[in-house]
Formats: sequence, structure tokens, C-alpha cells
Amino acid sequence: MGVQEFLFDNFGGSQKVIHAATGSFTGYYSAADTLADLGRTGYLSATRHFKQPLCGNEEGWGPLSPIRYDFTPCFIDVWIATVAVFGLVAGSVAAWWLVRWRRPSDVAKDWHFWTKQALLALVVADFTVQLAFQIISYPDVWFGDFRVLTTAITILSLLVIFTVQWLEHPRLRNANGVVLFYWLFLLIASAVKLRSLISQQLYAKNLPYFVTYCVGYGLATAEFLLEWLWPKKASAYEVLVEDGECPIEYATVFSRLTFSWMTPLMKFGYAQFLTEEDLWGLASTDTTKATGEAFDKSWKRQVEHHKHPSIWLAMFQAYGGPYMVAAVFKVGNDISAFTQPQLLKYLIAFVHSYYAKDEEPQPVIKGAAIALAMFAVAVFQTTMIHQYFQLAFVSGMRIKSGLTSAIYKKALKLSNEGRASKSTGDIVNYMAVDAQRIQDLTQYAQQLWSAPFQIVICMVSLYHLVGWSMLAGIGVMIIMIPVNGMIARFMKNLQKKQMKNKDARSRLIAEIVNNMKSIKLYAWGAPFMNKLNHIRNDQELKNLRKIGAGQAFANFTWSSTPFLVSCATFTVFVLTQDRPLSTEIVFPCLALFNLLTFPLAVLPMVITSVIEASVAAGRLTSYLTAEEIQPDAITRKPAAEYIGDEAVRIQNGTFSWNRHENKNCLTDINFHANKGELTCIVGRVGAGKSSLLQSILGDLWKVSGEVTVHGTVAFANQSAWIMNASVRENIVFGYKYDSNFYEKTVKACALLDDFAQLPDGDETMVGERGISLSGGQKARVALARAVYARADVYVLDDVLSAVDSHVGRHLIDNVLGPKGLLKSKTRILATNSIPVLDEADYICLMSEGEIVEKGTFRQLMAMRGLVSELIRSTGDSSGPSSSNSSAKGGDSETSTVIDAEGNNSLEKDEMEEAQENLGSLEAIRPGPTGGSSSRRARRSASAGTLRRASAASFTGPRGKLHDEENPSKTRQSKEHVEQGKVKWSVYAEYAKTSNLAAVAVYLIALVAAQVIGIGGNFWLNKWAELNSRLGYNPDAGKFIGVYFAFGIGAAALTVLQTLILWIFCSIEASRKLHERMATAIFRSPMSFFDVTPAGRILNRFSSDIYRVDEVLARSFNMLFNNVAKSGFTLVVISYTTPPFVAFIIPLGAMYMFIQRYYLRASRELKRLDSVSRSPIYAHFQESLGGISTIRAYRQQDRFENENEWRVDANLRAYFPSISANRWLAVRLEFIGAVVILAAAGLAVASVASGSGLTEGMVGLAMSYALQITTSLNWIVRQSVEVETNIVSVERVLEYASLPSEAPEIIHRNRPPVSWPSRGEVEFKNYSTRYREGLDLVLKNISLDIKSHEKIGVVGRTGAGKSSLTLALFRIIEAATGEIDLDGLNTSTIGLLDLRRRLAIIPQDAALFEGTVRDNLDPGHVHDDTELWSVLEHARLKDHVVSMDGGLEARIHEGGSNLSQGQRQLVSLARAMLTPSNILVLDEATAAVDVQTDAMLQATLRSPLFSNRTIITVAHRINTILDSDRVVVLEKGEVVEFDTPKALIKQKGMFYSLVKEAGLLESI
Repeated sequence: MGVQEFLFDNFGGSQKVIHAATGSFTGYYSAADTLADLGRTGYLSATRHFKQPLCGNEEGWGPLSPIRYDFTPCFIDVWIATVAVFGLVAGSVAAWWLVRWRRPSDVAKDWHFWTKQALLALVVADFTVQLAFQIISYPDVWFGDFRVLTTAITILSLLVIFTVQWLEHPRLRNANGVVLFYWLFLLIASAVKLRSLISQQLYAKNLPYFVTYCVGYGLATAEFLLEWLWPKKASAYEVLVEDGECPIEYATVFSRLTFSWMTPLMKFGYAQFLTEEDLWGLASTDTTKATGEAFDKSWKRQVEHHKHPSIWLAMFQAYGGPYMVAAVFKVGNDISAFTQPQLLKYLIAFVHSYYAKDEEPQPVIKGAAIALAMFAVAVFQTTMIHQYFQLAFVSGMRIKSGLTSAIYKKALKLSNEGRASKSTGDIVNYMAVDAQRIQDLTQYAQQLWSAPFQIVICMVSLYHLVGWSMLAGIGVMIIMIPVNGMIARFMKNLQKKQMKNKDARSRLIAEIVNNMKSIKLYAWGAPFMNKLNHIRNDQELKNLRKIGAGQAFANFTWSSTPFLVSCATFTVFVLTQDRPLSTEIVFPCLALFNLLTFPLAVLPMVITSVIEASVAAGRLTSYLTAEEIQPDAITRKPAAEYIGDEAVRIQNGTFSWNRHENKNCLTDINFHANKGELTCIVGRVGAGKSSLLQSILGDLWKVSGEVTVHGTVAFANQSAWIMNASVRENIVFGYKYDSNFYEKTVKACALLDDFAQLPDGDETMVGERGISLSGGQKARVALARAVYARADVYVLDDVLSAVDSHVGRHLIDNVLGPKGLLKSKTRILATNSIPVLDEADYICLMSEGEIVEKGTFRQLMAMRGLVSELIRSTGDSSGPSSSNSSAKGGDSETSTVIDAEGNNSLEKDEMEEAQENLGSLEAIRPGPTGGSSSRRARRSASAGTLRRASAASFTGPRGKLHDEENPSKTRQSKEHVEQGKVKWSVYAEYAKTSNLAAVAVYLIALVAAQVIGIGGNFWLNKWAELNSRLGYNPDAGKFIGVYFAFGIGAAALTVLQTLILWIFCSIEASRKLHERMATAIFRSPMSFFDVTPAGRILNRFSSDIYRVDEVLARSFNMLFNNVAKSGFTLVVISYTTPPFVAFIIPLGAMYMFIQRYYLRASRELKRLDSVSRSPIYAHFQESLGGISTIRAYRQQDRFENENEWRVDANLRAYFPSISANRWLAVRLEFIGAVVILAAAGLAVASVASGSGLTEGMVGLAMSYALQITTSLNWIVRQSVEVETNIVSVERVLEYASLPSEAPEIIHRNRPPVSWPSRGEVEFKNYSTRYREGLDLVLKNISLDIKSHEKIGVVGRTGAGKSSLTLALFRIIEAATGEIDLDGLNTSTIGLLDLRRRLAIIPQDAALFEGTVRDNLDPGHVHDDTELWSVLEHARLKDHVVSMDGGLEARIHEGGSNLSQGQRQLVSLARAMLTPSNILVLDEATAAVDVQTDAMLQATLRSPLFSNRTIITVAHRINTILDSDRVVVLEKGEVVEFDTPKALIKQKGMFYSLVKEAGLLESI
């Protein structure tokens, strides 16, 4: 760069006459031209004494020679000296760094190393010879001459470089950056010197020196190429290589600057589709573990030291380093961008000199130097900007992964109050949306200083061109700033509103998807669809239209600003100055104004981004500072050692759900539980049983008192939390797999039969939220998880309610009771099950948050208090004797009962463990305590294997344990990933939904705007050339008026195209697509939801729809704009310099080639990125559902690891995908630089050969050529952007065409209005399966149910009881046979007609966020009196009255502010609202306590229901003993069907079930 600048500075006005011959490109000319005075001077000539300090040459310091067109001999060495100093300083630092920070590895020094060092030694020798020549040639002045000093310093610097190369060999796998740059700079500086030596004809005067110099140059070139391009043998460095590491870790500095380290992946991606396995690992600093820890550390510091912690400062401390380095690159880029217009000015002056009468034409070397300088600046600019971008994106990636990790960790610590204000959807949004907003800001934040900086440089440059006239331009800009500010503010408010609407819609969609089964059972599709359409069309899209209009107006102000600035500047210039407005002024000005467009256009985007990010940061701060669970809520102590020792104690405990309210949910609790005892907690619905358990887990806010827990805790929740993994992974739950004990656990929890039925046994993949298991199976899997954990204290919340009574008996005998697997543990069970109370060592009765009775079973029965009343009321108390008889009923057919093994039969390995006397090997069952030492009681056990479960080490995510070869039937289908190019049909479909006429108008407006813009510039060129010719400015008014008209016309067309695109195309398409997808989801059969994780569906509704809404139109717009711009640029350049046409084809081919390479790889990377994103959210959502379980087992670390692993899996796709963008851009911008070089070079050649090309045309062509790099880059970027985002349309269309259920209404075949009036139900030879390819769940069922009969359905878990109800509602369709209601075949009518006429109380009560009214009657068809009346019958009226707002009282997400029992009662109320003669109860009263159950049973038996046919699927046998008839199912077939009495006489299956439940006497 410096060379040219000196040339320019000194080729100003009148110069000394220089022989033009030396002005050729190489400096060579024939000997005949040699001048006498050239002989006097030269590189090796010297004077007797110094005329100037340090320079003993006739020509002095110059810098330009008075004789030749060249630098002076002294000055030519300044460049080499600079490089040498760089080598000395930077080389020493590099050597220090290598010794200090890099450990040498044991790598052999191979011939590659020795060749390199030998070459370097030769270069040193060569320079030493040159030094000798110099000393001989300057006998009198050599000691002080700069040329000698330079050579000496160069030799020193070479020795430093020799050292660095020696040190790097064992320490680095790549060439050191300092070394590479040193060689590169040295070669460039030496090349300039070589041209000078040629122009001095040194080869004629001193051939030996000239040859020595050339040999040295050749050796240095060879050394550089060896060091740079010859790779080191990788095998030698295997010690340093990690598996799948990222190549950026060992890329050379040039490879980093050009992103060549990406090339292998791009090649691979071009040849075949990339998959997850092909991606590299992450650099160690980019892993989520590292970024998460960095953020945690700085956030903790913020929280500790500041009252209002700042998330910005925390992020800056954690990730600010590289971001600051990026700023340095940005400065480099900004300055080089503004160098180009200056060079353009010199180029126009060069062309002008050939036409001006009073000037001598400038030598060709000057033109060539300008063209080369433009090329060099373009390349430098490219390098700078992409290093900046890469660092910015990497910082963004780190911020996002760090925040994701922090959000996840926080979620595991949130207290109840913290959770209450933030629904699952909100918290997922923090991760999906808010963290993303902050990540996006990293791309823009630097513009906050860079844009003003660019504007200032621009103004300074303009001042040099047009003087104070540029103030007019500044004035226009200052006026535009507040206008833009107003628009930005307006847009910000709309954006905020949009966020709210989006949140509301995602929340609703999440609820709809999670409760789809209930929506189908209740036939509530229509009201929910209306609710969704209301939010979408009336709120979200209406707002989006406003955003579109705002965008169009904003585009107008941005696109017209640079034009108005130029218009104002030129007008003022013409009016105030008497210089002509010539081409030398106009085109550099235009180039500067073009550069001005970017900072001006980007500032509003930056402001928007900053605003969005600050809103997000505010939301995140409030989330990260939300209340956490009380750290001292419980005191943990070591495990109790002896049976009977206290394991849990609550003393004077008062607890609250919310620390800010004065409502306590538990008051004055005194409770204790001992090792080896079963403590039962009983009480009515909402009495506080679950709250008491949560207080032991530390989930409640402790107002006063203390809670002590000894040892580890295992927890089974009332509504079992099941992960989306295999059954085995759910049970083992992160502990080491111990097959022995696993078998015992599974047997004790009665899961063997279920495993036999499940398609893949215990490897069966359970869908999301345990969707493929029945309620009872979920409960037992959760219990098995607790048992397997081998904890000290077991906290079990009503685990018996969801299981059938005989299974309940089995669990009591084998797990909970005095002979069960857990008999030596502390067991605390909240329950409504009566049989278990016999077995309890201690019972507490709760009422309204207080313990009102406590004692042993006998004490309480003797007291005749509330407990004995409760037990009597269930007719099950003939004292303990009945329990004994029922306990002996061990001859049941359940194969899963294990006999207690002989107490002293310790197995061999257990003996060894006992001898090793490991402290952690707590025994579960105590040995005989009579007389033997208590120490013995502690150790020996029949189940000695029940030592504490040890955590398995984390080896990657769940679901990796299975055998890939035998794919299982139930594994969730991986998300379908389209590969290859998006089909054209998708684009066509999108254009169709967008309205084709509008698209056509848009394209016409687009082309017209470009044409008018170019017309304006041609007009300006015409005017400027006229001014130059005449020497003043004629007809200023006419020229400026026309120019102004051109500009405003172009801007107006821009507005038009934006408006059309947004309002008529994009939003229209978006509305139709969303509606189609939502309709398809509502109409999908249930089997779709069984195999599709909710996260995946939500992803389509949130991120895919967001892209269709907001991103796609913007990408299309930019793509079309840039295609038009580039096309017209090539036309303009070809028009001015026709030879340029020859370049278009090779450059175009190269462009297409690079682009195709990129498109293939990038498309797959983007897809992998988006596919690997859903598992993060799915896992997050799942974890949010099971927080209390995760905390109870203290598995936070494992789940955090899992989250980190999933985020890393996503980043492994994201990092190459952003690097691929840089890889592409560097290559494309290089093509752009070649276009600049070609346009400038051809212009110089053309002018020098006298073709008559005017300076105006050169100026016009170059001002366009300078813009082409950005346009070319944007085209590919946007085409990929469009491809990536059109994938969202593809994904939405995929869901829009999902197979649907049977039609809702079949108009030809509608049932009568009163149907089914009699309520007769008949199954005729009915079989069904859950979905294609699975086994039948009901086989050949034939049942005939009479009008108004009460039917009970029983059977062991998994026998097909719930499937029977699903079949009735046609949630699953018949494989063979039919179901008739009142003689009408249900499969011949529409689903809506069928489901509306049936009432059901489902197994799991689904509640929605909204009011009580919405939950009872979402279609708002009933009036208040009806609603209050059903609430009264459902025993809920009192509770609803006590809530704020009565029927309008809020119910939280999932009904979390009601107890499980109350939720069930809401379902009962819903059933009463449905005017149906057939009512199905699916284990409806499983979750309520005995008294509420009794009341409900009374309601169901009251006149209200007497004329309905009731089908009850029961767990508790006592609820169906008074049925008219009972159906007994076994493995999907009807085995018995008769009255209860008849069945008992048969002594078949029903008999054994009743016997296990201990209810024989009551019949």
C-alpha cells in the first residue's frame, strides 16, 4: 500500500522531467536508452561522505528519484527494514509464547523439517554475501549507511525466524502465523526492490550482486511455500489429536483468514449429504460446559456485588475478549472501504491526463499501481470484515449456549412462586426466543460505534472533494435521523406487541397439543380452533400488517437518504463554488455516498436489534433473579443406621406455597418417620397430603420450624413423570445398571407381565410424557425408579391410586409392606388406599393443612376418631384379621410375586462386599435382631444387593443404549429430514398462496427502480463531462431537477415493492399456511400425537411459522434486489469497456461453481442445525415437567449434562454452518476484487492504447464495480437464506397434508337428534390396534350392553380396559367388527356427531389455562345457572366460590393451582354438562380420597344418572361391585361377562381379583 501512496503524493503537479522509459510496468527498458546520468547513481553507488543523515547516495532520501520513475536507492530499503523489524519484534514474542505456553511433544525431526531449516540457512548466507558486496561498494560510508544497516537487521531477523521455526516443530501442528507473515511481507518488499534494481540496470553494472539478490529471492520464495503449503505429517502428532476435533484448532493463519480449513467439509458436503456423524467436534472453548461455566461465574459475581445485577456486564466479562478483537478488524475494514473512493479519484485523474491539453500523460506504471492498489484494498477489506464477522458470530454462539445452560440450571432451582408467574411455554421461550435475540445482537452491536465512525470518515473524505458544500449533505442526514428514530420507536412497540401475541399463541398451541386426547374426547376441536384463529388472525397478523407498512415507510427514508444527500451537496456546490463539478469530483462522491448507504441503513436495524435484545435481557434478568427454592428448607444429615432410628423429622413446621402471601398451606406440623417403618398420610382431597411430602423434599417455602432428612431420598409423584426414553432408562434413571437388582425391582413392582406385553419389552420407547403406557404402568414405572435408586427415605405420593386393586395388593406385599423390598427403609406414603393402612406402622390424618390425628393403626382404630370412621365408611374394617386373611391370599395368579428369601442366605459376592466393609453398602433388610448384635443387624440382609445405587458416568444422551442393528418398533420416528434441494413445487405452492398477480407487480416495480437509478447516474455523468469540458456549470437548475426526479422515482418504486411484498404476498401466504397446518393438526388421528413429540409440533408452530411470517419475505426481497443490481452492474461495465465481456464467462463459471459447492453443504448444515435444535427444547420441556422428581433424586447434574450435550450437538452443526458462510463470502468477494482489478486494469490499458475512453465512463463503471462485491455476496447468502427458510414452508406444508381422521360430519348420514336415546351399546366381533403395524389391543370383543345398565370393566393393567373406551369414541378405529349404539353403527357417522353425544370422565383430567368457565364449557354454550349446578353436584362449588372471580377465576397451566382430585372433579362436572345417555368413567376416581370417592359414587348413583348407561373402567374393585354386570378383560379379550355375584360363584378371574382386594366378605 505504502508504495503507491508515495507514488501518488509525488506525482502531483509539475515534476522534474523523468525519462518516461523507466515508467513501464517492470521497469525494464533497452540498454540503448541508458542515460549518462544513470551510470552515476544506483543501488551500489555511494558518495564520499553523507549529504543526508544515514544516506550515502547521490539521490538522497527522495523518496522519488530525480532521474528515474522510481524510489531512491536509500528509500527502497525502508520497506525491507520495516519487515525486518517486524520479524525481530513479533518473532521474539512468538518464540517466548511457544516456550512459555506450549508443551513440546515427542516428534521426530523429519526431512521436511531439515529441508526447511537448510533453505533458511542458505537465505541467511545469501544475505551475508549481499552485505559483503555493500561494504565493498561503500568504502567510506558503509558503517553508517541505511542500506548496510537494513541488510544487517534482516540477517538478525532471519536468525530469529530460524529459532521460531525450530521451536514450533515439536510444539505446533501448523506453521506459526508470525513466520508466514514475515515471509509474505519480505517477498513483497523484495519484489518492489527488484523492480527498482532492474530500472537502475544493475544487471549491466554489477551482475554478481544482481544474481546474488535474485538467488536469495528465489530461496526465500521456496522457503515460504514449504512452510505454508507443505503439511506436516499428521501421524507424528497423533498424541495431540483428539477424536473428531475441529480443524480450526490447527489451521494456519492464512487458512484462518481465507477459511480454507472449511474446504474439506465443503468438498465432502458437495459429494454426499452430510449427516451428524460427519461433523467435527467443537473447539474446547466453545463447548456448552465451558461457556456455561464462564457465564455462571460472572453472573454470580454480578449477583453478589450489585443490587440490580446486569446480564450485559456478566456476558461481557464472560465472552467479551474475542468480541473486542473483532472491533480491531472492523476498524481495518472501515478504513479500507473509504480508501477506494480516493483511489478512484487518482484513477480518473490518470485517465484525464491523457485528454488534458496542458498535461503530460502519466506513465502506465502509475495506472497499473492504482489498479493493483484497488485490488489489494478490496482483498484486505474482505479479510478484515470476515474475521470480524466470524468472531462476532462465535461470540453470539457462546452467549447463546451459555445462556441456554444458565436458563436450564435456573429452571431446576425455581421455587413455586418463581414457577407460578412463568409457564412452561414462557420458560421455553426464554431459551428459544430471548437467548436468540441476544445472540442476534452480536452481529449488530459493533455497528453502534462503527456506523458513526464510517459516517465521520465519509464526511472528511467529502470535505476534501467538495469543501464545505458537504454540510448540505450533513444537514439532510441530521433531518432524517429523528424521522428514522420515530419509525424505529413505532416499530419497537409493534414488535413488543408481536412478542406478546406470539407467546399467547405458542401457549395455546402447547396446551392444545398436550391435551389433544381430551379435546377429541369432548369434541372441542371447533372452540379451540376458533380461539387459535382469533389470536392468529385478529391479533398477530393484524399487527404484522402494521409492521409491514412501517417497514415500507422505513425503506423509503433509508433508500432516499443517500440520494437526497448527494442531491443537496451537488446543488450547493454548483451554486456556491466556481469550480466545475467535474467527473473527478462526481464519481468519488457517488462512491462515498454509496458507502454511506450501509451505515445509514444499518443504524435503524441496529437500534431495533438493541431494543429487542434489551427487552430480552430484561426478561432473562427477571427470570435469572426469580426466587429459588429455599436452600435451608431442609437439613440433610447422614443416613440413619439402625432400624427404628429417626430418618425424617418436621418440628413446628409452617409452610407456604408462596412466600409473599400470608396463606399457609401447612401449619404447625410435627411429624417424624423412622428407618424401617411405613408411615401413611391420609386425608381428603386438598387436605395437604402432597404439600406435606413436598415440604420433606424442600419444595415448599418454610415459614418457620425445621425439617431434617437423614440420607438420600427417592420420590414417586402422584402423576408419574415419565421421560421420553425406554422403560429401562426410566427405571434405571442414571444409576449404574445392575441386572440382578433390576430384575428384583421389576418383579416387585409387578412389571414383568407388562414387559411381556410391550412390543420391545423393557426396551420399549415410551413416548413423550409416557404416552404409550397406561396410567397404572406409568405409576409402577415411577415406583420402580424409586425402588431401584436404593435411597434411604422413600417419599411416595399416592402411588397406589392409579393401579388396580390386586396390583395394589401385590405392591403392598412386595414393595411397601413389612415383607416388601423396602422394609428396611423409611417409607412415607400419601394415600387414599385403605388396605395399605393395615400394614402401616404409623398413620397421620390431615385436614386443612394440619395433622389432626396420628398414631399406629390399632391406636387410631381404638380411638374411634376420624381415621376409624374413614375406614369404616369404606366397609372394610373387620379389624386386622381381615387384612391377615387378605394377605394370605398369595395364591393369586399374579406370577410376579417373590418369596422373601431365607434371611441368612447371603450370596457369595454379597459376602465379599460385606467383608470389604464398605460404608456405602447399606443393607435394605435387617437380619434377625433378636439377641444378635445391632452391628450385625445393620449389615446382613437377604437383599444385600440393595446397596446404594451408584450414579453411572455420563456417556452422552439418553437413547444411545440400544442396539442399532435391531430397530425397535416403538422408537420414536426420527424427525423426517428432507435432503437435497428444496423442490420447485414448494416455491410454486408458496407463490400461489402469495397471490401470483401481486408477485408479478412486485417484480416489475423492482426492475423499474433499478433502471431509473442507473438512468440518474448516466444523466449525472453527462452533466459532469459537460462541466469538465466547458470549465464551468451551465444549466444547473435543469440538470439537478432531472436528477432529483430520477432519484425520487426510484425511491417511490422501492416503497411500492415493499408494500406489495408484505401486505399482499407474505402475510396472505402466512395466514393460509398457518390455517391449513392448524386444521390438519386438529384433524390428525391420535396415533400421530403418540409418535410425534410435542416439541416437534410446537417447533413447526413457533420457529417455522415465525420464519414464514417475518423472515422469508425479507430474504426474497434482498435476493431479488441484489440479483437486479449485479446484473445491471455487469451491463454498465461491459458497456464502457467491452473487453470486460470476456471476463464475465470465466468469472460467472467460477461463481456458479463456488455457489453450488456452498449451497449443497450449507443446506445440509442448516438442516442439521434446525433438526438438532428440537431435541434441546423437547428435553427442556420434559425436564420442566419433572423438576420435583429430578430434585428429589438430586440428579440435577445429570440433566444439566444432558442439556449441555444436546446444545453441543446443535452447535456442532451451527458452527460449520456460519463458517461456511464466511468460506463462501471470502471466495466470492475475491471474485468481486478480480472484477474491480479487471475493470480498472482494462480501463488503464484501453486509455494507454488510445481508445478514446472518457474519464466519465471510467468513473461510472468503477463506481458500480466497487459495489459488486457486496451484491455478489448477498445473492448467494440470500439464496441460501431463502432456501433455508423455504424449508419452513416445506415443513408447514408437510404437516398441512397430514392424514386426517374420519370426517367430522357426514351430511348424508347424520344420527337423529335424540340419539342415543336408549343408551344401548353393542360390540360386534370388534378388534382394534393403536396404529398400523402394532399388535391388536382388543381382539374379537362381543358385548351387548342394555339400556341404562351400569357396567364395570376390570382386568389387570394393560388388559385393554382404556382401549375399550377409546374404541367407543373412535379415537382408535376398528380393525374388524363394529360398535353399535342404539343399533346405529358408529363408524358410519361423523366423529363430531358421535363424540358430542357421549360423555366421559377420562383417566387424566386435562385442564387448560384460562377461566373455570373456559374449562367447563369452552364453546360458551351453557349459562351460569347450569354451570353452578354441575359444580355443586361435583362437590366443587365451595372451592370455586372461594377462588377470586368465581366462574371467571383463573386456572393455571395444566390446572396446577388445583389438586389432582379437584381436577378430576372438574372432569365430572364436564360430563354432567354433556346431555348424553351414555357415560364412560375411565378410572375416574383414582386420584380422589375415599370420602370424596364415596360422595362421587353416591352422585353417580343418584337420580341424575339413573337413566344413563354407565360404563366404568375401575381400579378399585369396590367401585364396581354394585354394577349390573362386570366385563373382565385379559390380554385384549373378554374372559368373563356377568353379574358380580355370578362371577364370584364361577371362581374365575374376577373372583381372584376380588379376593386379592380383600373384598369377598362385602359381597
